Amino acid sequence: MRSWHISLSEVTQRLAVLLAFVLVFPTALINIVLLIFLIGYVLHGRAGYKWSLIHDDPVALTSLSLFGILTVSVVYTPVSFSESISHLNKYHELLLLPMMLSAIETAYWKRLAYQAFIWAISIQVGMSYAMYFGWLPPGPPGQEWVPLTGRIAYGFFLAYGVYLMLHHAIRSQSLRPRILWMSLAIISAADLLFLISGRTGHVVLLSLLGLLLFQYWPRIRAIPRWPQIGIVLLAIVAIVVLTSPAINSRMQDVQLAAINPEASSIGQRLIFWETSLHIIADQPFLGAGVGSFAHEYVSHNLKIPDLLADNPHNEYLLIAAQVGVVGLLLFIGMLVVLFQQSRRLPETYRYAVQGLVVAMAIGCMFNSFLRDHGEGHFFAIFAGILLASVRDDEQIRCPSTP
Repeated sequence: MRSWHISLSEVTQRLAVLLAFVLVFPTALINIVLLIFLIGYVLHGRAGYKWSLIHDDPVALTSLSLFGILTVSVVYTPVSFSESISHLNKYHELLLLPMMLSAIETAYWKRLAYQAFIWAISIQVGMSYAMYFGWLPPGPPGQEWVPLTGRIAYGFFLAYGVYLMLHHAIRSQSLRPRILWMSLAIISAADLLFLISGRTGHVVLLSLLGLLLFQYWPRIRAIPRWPQIGIVLLAIVAIVVLTSPAINSRMQDVQLAAINPEASSIGQRLIFWETSLHIIADQPFLGAGVGSFAHEYVSHNLKIPDLLADNPHNEYLLIAAQVGVVGLLLFIGMLVVLFQQSRRLPETYRYAVQGLVVAMAIGCMFNSFLRDHGEGHFFAIFAGILLASVRDDEQIRCPSTP
């Protein structure tokens, strides 16, 4: 029985690594690997031990609480039971976060899972350039150089990947790995800024660079002539912004939003957000129930009745509209507690968690990322992996360790 548990534990952790790798790939592949992982997780057993890990982690408990209040709201939502369950299923990744932090048991597999994402996004960057140079067929219009996923999701993953690469470049102890990491970060950033049109990725990258500056500020101030270096870097950023076709193509959308809001994606978002505030004002405490947004939007959107929406492209407003201020505080609390919990982690994982929180917090201002399959699964699964409390490598390599 003991060897059976050891074998299943290793299989489950291998599947967790594979899951971390495929998170930036198409939804169908994610679902297949996730299903196999869930089977292994259940067969592994040790429910009491896993629950003790979950019960002791405030992030996991907050995640379960948010899913719990979404589940309770099925009772009072105005849509049909089947429709409400369908929308509730979009938030099932809130259950995956606790599972992942209780599935990873050793430092070896945690490290591989962390590295798996960097390898996966690096492969996609290579595919993106291959599409640009004509070595691979391009994607559909508007996503010509986006491999295997949507431009918003890819931009989000890419921005976070650049952030991690820059961390490794800064923390490298020798010149060769520093050059390799910095080169990879620059190539990936160029992909995001010049080939990918997703605004969310650009804003997330800018926010993560600000976080990076804050994290390394003591080191930066110790560099000779750091103000002059900072001015040069700001000039480079300005040149990138002015010359990036991906960024400049979106500036026209800003101008269009002022003239004809419903014809502009930015203008539509502003309408969605204004209508969401009216929905929230009517039922501020518990919301209208999970899956209710499209139903409530019709009766509250009086300005442009022909403009319909099933989500406001803002996760904060979507959660507040469905489960009120209570749900919104739980969601924000989950992000805050996750950031706080990063302080107990080793430096690599601490910075990774902090970047993940900032990326998610910023991304959710312009998209319903927790509801979206790719971004929501990535956040929950990767956060669970990074939070996992593990044994050290000496214990891992001993096959007799329970």
